[in-house]
Amino acid sequence: MEYMQIKLSALWAALMLTYLLGDVLRIYSGDFKAGEIGGKQITQVMWLGIAILMVIPVVMVFLSLTLNDPVNRWANHHRSHILLWF
Repeated sequence: MEYMQIKLSALWAALMLTYLLGDVLRIYSGDFKAGEIGGKQITQVMWLGIAILMVIPVVMVFLSLTLNDPVNRWANHHRSHILLWF
């Protein structure tokens, strides 16, 4: 089952890098205004929400490699569904 843990960890890392690529492409396209998303000013609550969403893949890379199988399956299933809605 270690192969599956490595595979899941790689998928979480790929998701994290995909987020990064989207941010970099948005900045280089000229569609970036500091402190705004979609023309709305970003609040501290929004920054906190964004930070939580961005840290989920980072934490899941580590957890996918360290948790045992039943807990790993549960954590990956539920965290992926959380990100699916965003």
